[in-house]
Amino acid sequence: MRCATQCILIGLLWFSIATTWAQPRVVTLSPHATELIQAIGGEHLLVAAATTQASDLPTSIPRLSVFGGIDREYLLQLAPDLVIAWTSGNRPGDLAWLATQPVHVFHSEPTQLRDLADQMRALGTLTGLTKTAEQAAQDFLQALHDNCKRPNPEKVYFSLWDQPALTIGGQHWLNDVLHHAGLRNTYQHIRRGVFAVEAEAAASQQAIPWLSSQAGNLPHQTSLPDLSRPGPALVQTIHQLCQHPPIEIPIEPP
Repeated sequence: MRCATQCILIGLLWFSIATTWAQPRVVTLSPHATELIQAIGGEHLLVAAATTQASDLPTSIPRLSVFGGIDREYLLQLAPDLVIAWTSGNRPGDLAWLATQPVHVFHSEPTQLRDLADQMRALGTLTGLTKTAEQAAQDFLQALHDNCKRPNPEKVYFSLWDQPALTIGGQHWLNDVLHHAGLRNTYQHIRRGVFAVEAEAAASQQAIPWLSSQAGNLPHQTSLPDLSRPGPALVQTIHQLCQHPPIEIPIEPP
């Protein structure tokens, strides 16, 4: 009996050591999830990742295309221990399928910038990188604190897409970005996330500065690619907007 107990304890001890030493295989299904893993020092854990064209991810890590849905067979071949999904960015069918697979899925859906620090800490726990994740979270919050809140926020129109014309209401994480940059969404009073506006309504906004995550050639539009995703790089975008806020371009009457 004593031997059996000792054997069980030794077995549990070795299991604990093996679990501690094991490096989880991580797959990210959105560029901002990849950036979160990079921020906490977990780049070496990635076996495939969704990225942007401007990503600094090493070429040795396979890029994962999620446009039009994930390649489920390829994902299974990767045998990940952890998949980081974007609740509103990945297809509902893919998320439902992932829920049936024997893999831990972490859902990233920040609604405000401070959520990113919480998600860094959570991912640190899941990957065994608690120390570096905590430091990354603190650095992010400190950088977020050093913003340029203005007493009279400048009103801007956010152009999410041109055709059809899409913008954001008050229930979108980009409002928090604008707030920290001393700006105010012209449609923040509308209790919605993303919604379409009539062409006439979009044209009526041309008397104020436009912000967009898409490249544009309008004289009153400032395009910043990092505004397309809720990732750690947003603090640099906020500082950029603080130093060079959108400038109102007078629209001459016809």
